[in-house]
Amino acid sequence: MPKISTALALAIQHHQGGRLQAAEQIYRQVLAIEPNQVDAIHLLGVLAHQMGKHEVAVEHIARAIRLKSSEAAFHNNLGEAYRAWGKTSEAVASYRRALKLKPDYAEASYNLGNALRDLGKLDEAIACFRRTLELKPDYAEAHNNLAVALKDQGKAEEALASYRRAVELKPNYAEAHNNLAIALKDQGKAEEAVAFYRRALELKPDYAEAHNNLGNALEELGQSDAALACYRRALELKPDYAQAHSNLGNALKERGRLDEAMTCYRRALDSKPNYAVAHYNLGCVLEESGDLSGAETSFRAALQNDRRFAAAHKKLADLLRGKLPQQDMAAQRQLLDDTRLTDAQRLLLHFGLAQVLDARGEYAEAAQHLERANALQLSDWQARGRKYNLPGHELFVSRMMGVCMPSFFARVRDFGLDSELPVFVVGLPRSGTTLIEQILASHSQIFGAGELKLANNTMAALDEDGTSSFEGLRHLEHTTARRLASRHLEELQAFSPTALRIVDKMPDNYLFLGLLAILFPRARFIHCRRDLRDVAVSCWMTHFPEIRWANDQRHIASRFHQYLRMMEHWRTVLPAPMLEVDYEETVADLEGVARRLVDWCGLEWEPGCLAFHQGKRVVRTASVVQVRQPVFRTSVARWKHYEHALGPLFARLGSTP
Repeated sequence: MPKISTALALAIQHHQGGRLQAAEQIYRQVLAIEPNQVDAIHLLGVLAHQMGKHEVAVEHIARAIRLKSSEAAFHNNLGEAYRAWGKTSEAVASYRRALKLKPDYAEASYNLGNALRDLGKLDEAIACFRRTLELKPDYAEAHNNLAVALKDQGKAEEALASYRRAVELKPNYAEAHNNLAIALKDQGKAEEAVAFYRRALELKPDYAEAHNNLGNALEELGQSDAALACYRRALELKPDYAQAHSNLGNALKERGRLDEAMTCYRRALDSKPNYAVAHYNLGCVLEESGDLSGAETSFRAALQNDRRFAAAHKKLADLLRGKLPQQDMAAQRQLLDDTRLTDAQRLLLHFGLAQVLDARGEYAEAAQHLERANALQLSDWQARGRKYNLPGHELFVSRMMGVCMPSFFARVRDFGLDSELPVFVVGLPRSGTTLIEQILASHSQIFGAGELKLANNTMAALDEDGTSSFEGLRHLEHTTARRLASRHLEELQAFSPTALRIVDKMPDNYLFLGLLAILFPRARFIHCRRDLRDVAVSCWMTHFPEIRWANDQRHIASRFHQYLRMMEHWRTVLPAPMLEVDYEETVADLEGVARRLVDWCGLEWEPGCLAFHQGKRVVRTASVVQVRQPVFRTSVARWKHYEHALGPLFARLGSTP
């Protein structure tokens, strides 16, 4: 055996070269000769940590510290072993001792920041990362992890700047490129995010997490097939990747492939039984499929694994409303006091509690929660640069009315297809469109396709030369109309090749009735009406992930005014008949209205249309729970309960022509 110093140097050379077994053998030989050789003991602990033997690592490094307690690196490495072992509080104490011995120890400051972030102590973590960067300004990993903590704290812009600095300092840092992309996507910059995900994958082609995240961004951009391919590639690289299984399930769910989605969520849970997100997603599919009991079980499983899961709390509140157990309500109230909660989480809890309080008749407190929920949602829209464009929508309606005049309809007469397949159910959100679709879809010859974006996509396709869709509509030619109508019809038929009627109940399609009447002059058009004050209350109480006008009373009033303008115009000029159905009449005379609807569609009456709430068809709107129940009259004149909170809005609606 060479002398101790030479042997240690050789062992360290092996250690640094990744030849861990050779290094371990020499460390043990050294200790056999000199049992208290502190460096060998310490490095044997470091090696055990690298091999995943964290308990053994702690034992060795702690022994080294007992022999030489003044060595800051020993305390730092003990902290790393504790943290890897899951003993984060002990890790924090070790890092603090290292820094007490060596205040300018950048790595210990960085590691302390990581451990404090693990404990949810974000302010302290951020302070540590900033101190690290004072000591070592070009420390790319510290910039990256500072960004992670800032993002957790809701400071999106600061986080973005830190991520950008990390990739500037270390252009081959794949993880920072991935994290920067996540931050960009969260800010609604999906296209820019895609570029950074792709860069991360250039640097690290087998980076399963980046493949998964790229899939999320592509899904948001509507590149569905590419997104599916990304999720599947992530799973090829990492078959037990629970998040990728769950995201693949989400993508399949969006395509209506619910059975496949459920399989994905269950695979995610096979890999990670305590994965709260997969439990939640499974609950959402079960809810849409009509299994409300199974949905509740899944939402509760999500909360068992993550009691701070605000979305699962909200789902339970929406599902059970007045029947929500007191202990669940208390848990939601308590969670609102958690300072770590983000605004996005907090607004969900406020919306959920409002639904429960409303069902219990506690309207004043419900209104207080709704004020907070809508204010937070409005602030979120603004922060993400997605504020509602009120004048832009008014201009849209004016331009549509300006194009769709009697002379225009006379010119394009006979441009469309002679098909009776489409049934377009339109109106404001929460005006009863889902109820009408559910009644119709209970007929054996009618398929309910839900809220489709086909009309919006068809309108967008008119902008062929980059000028505007309105110019494309104004100068519509016969061949273009036939091509768009054929494509639209093919996409409808894909939902059900055998149905005689297919219902598209996208409420906002009232904006495109002129175009739809040109393309499908024999389609059935059904307009759902409801007391605007009740619609306003219902919109104000609903968390819409995409509707940006429902959180501000001025925006609601403006939107409703424009809706009334648009519908009055269609009543005057639309070259196709339209059935108008009042929600209040439907509630008062369900069978009478149901018979009229079926007759309007040109089909024979079927009594099953009255048992719509017993159907198992998928429902994917904010009305998913309500349409699983019989019609109740309590939703009529509901606005009276909120006159104290929405009086100014009701006054604006009352002055509507």
